Amino acid sequence: MFIPFTNKPLHIVKPSLKTYKVETMRCSRFDILKIGWKSAGIVDNKKKRAASEHIASIALSDLDKYFDLPITEASRNLKVGLTVLKKKCRELGIPRWPHRKIKSLDGLIQDLQEEAKCQQQENEAVAMVVAKRIRMLESEKENIERKPFMELHTETKRFRQDVFKRRHRARALRNHGLSMSNNQLI
Repeated sequence: MFIPFTNKPLHIVKPSLKTYKVETMRCSRFDILKIGWKSAGIVDNKKKRAASEHIASIALSDLDKYFDLPITEASRNLKVGLTVLKKKCRELGIPRWPHRKIKSLDGLIQDLQEEAKCQQQENEAVAMVVAKRIRMLESEKENIERKPFMELHTETKRFRQDVFKRRHRARALRNHGLSMSNNQLI
């Protein structure tokens, strides 16, 4: 007895991702053709491709819901492959997935909100500047969510770089202080 469309006997077929797994061998070739592969106990272990209609129907409005996720999670949620999603992004004019830009802006906004709370108690003028910067970053984030192919504004890039430098210096000073205190203990 042979599997339809192949010349391999049923008892020789090996289970793998690229072949068919046989659960029962009591079906004739006619029975398999009549009742179907799955009903005859032959299971296809291959992953199914996304339907081309489904891929074609994906629009920018569908993608922007997932910009806050890494591209692998977005592709899983959209039920398409990673490569298919990247191709669709290029078709829509998105050269790079904007997750990291958005995550970076979210982090800056959160840091500024914490800074604003501290500054409100001390100096109202500085708190106003911080609030203005928060509004600027939020509008930048909204623009990227609407048009993910946009670059960050130069002012935002400089501010982000300044924040990263300050964090690095603070970490270096903290680590240097810890190493100095460890040396004093010895």
